[in-house]
Amino acid sequence: MAYLGAFIAWIAGIVVLIKLFQKEGMLKGILGFICMLYTFIWGWQNIKNEEMQLKNWMYAWTAAIVVGMILNVLASNSG
Repeated sequence: MAYLGAFIAWIAGIVVLIKLFQKEGMLKGILGFICMLYTFIWGWQNIKNEEMQLKNWMYAWTAAIVVGMILNVLASNSG
């Protein structure tokens, strides 16, 4: 079950990374690919840009990270 959060976070991260490539170009896109934390921060900085439509993806990405962490803690405590 914990893998579901990771999978959703991965999908949302890839979508935001594609939008980063489209908006900022190749160099920042490669930086975002190497360090997804940069992509995550960039997504939150640009969440109000309506034409990029990042709001739902960033909420999903953040929620998936939090839910994944919670499920991992619960799984480690139950075993």
